[in-house]
Amino acid sequence: MLNPFRRKKKIAIVGAGNAGCVTALNLYYNVSELCDIKIYHDPNAPIERVGQGTVTWISDLFEKVLNIDWYDNPIKATFKSGILYENWGKRNDKIFHSFPMQTMACHYVPNLLSQEVLKCKYFDVIEKSIEDPEEEIDADFIFDCRGKTKNNPEDYIKLTNPLNAVVLSRKEGFDSSLIYTRCVATPDGWTFIIPNHDSVSYGYLYNNEITSKEQATENFIKMFDVVPDGDLTFKNYIAKNAFVGKRTMLNGNRLSFLEPLEATSTGFYWSASTYAFNHIFGGQKKEICNQNIYDEMKKIETFVLWHYQNGSKYDTEFWKYAKSLPFLPDKNFYISVKESRKTYIDLKKSSDNSIKTYSQWDPPSFKVWNENI
Repeated sequence: MLNPFRRKKKIAIVGAGNAGCVTALNLYYNVSELCDIKIYHDPNAPIERVGQGTVTWISDLFEKVLNIDWYDNPIKATFKSGILYENWGKRNDKIFHSFPMQTMACHYVPNLLSQEVLKCKYFDVIEKSIEDPEEEIDADFIFDCRGKTKNNPEDYIKLTNPLNAVVLSRKEGFDSSLIYTRCVATPDGWTFIIPNHDSVSYGYLYNNEITSKEQATENFIKMFDVVPDGDLTFKNYIAKNAFVGKRTMLNGNRLSFLEPLEATSTGFYWSASTYAFNHIFGGQKKEICNQNIYDEMKKIETFVLWHYQNGSKYDTEFWKYAKSLPFLPDKNFYISVKESRKTYIDLKKSSDNSIKTYSQWDPPSFKVWNENI
């Protein structure tokens, strides 16, 4: 139980990228009466340059804390009504994972979100490059959101996923017809297509142990008529322990990374910081908090792997590999699949009058994939 009469805790957030911003906004919205929040921002640190997609409650967080709406929109957010899957599975060429009509997620420009959070007056902002948070920062608790990890690889667990590389591109111009994220299966993996306010971001995801960068780039150009302007390799991982030192918890890419299918990253940053509340303000043991964070990511890993189990229209080496990966759902996954056969009305009529979720997804989200793939 949180105690509002305790001394306000001093909370520091290191980094003002996606994870730092989501952590700061989540703290302010839920526990601002219990803490003072400082953001340590290195103005020379790079911020994610491609468009970012969210789940619905992240756009809700932006609106409630930053007073952003679709008219007064300083982060240049664009509509995200769902996710359109193209060429996945064997039954339908297109599968639309819609969000409820009364809600809307968004795509946004990460740098613009960072600028808005840093100037919103809710947080003390200190422009400083931090190398050792616990040595350099006076705070009761620290969230380390400084981007990709530089820690010992032995401190991380590999997550199961078929992808490890991406070729990037951007087409100038706003596409008003694109009010969802497109996820297009390709012979080598899949490609995200994200509408920004002034352009469209493309990312051709593949496995560089199966497809060379040169071949992936050639296929990218041929399929999407783009000019590649960057490429990245990545690992899929989660920290064995989210807590480091005596006062610090990792978040963002310091904590975990999983490929971008279903746009789970900002939702996971929110979940990780939410789980931390009971430790910071309620005295919950770090071990319990860490286990909750790990379990959350394993659910995300499972839901993403489910999308690969029935392959795509391409019978290629990549898709054979993707289908062969271990897929070990827990009991709650199967409960959600079973519940997905019910309508929203049926679910609301259940004995506890609630709709149970599996990480970031409710049963109707399972219904889309279960019935169409």
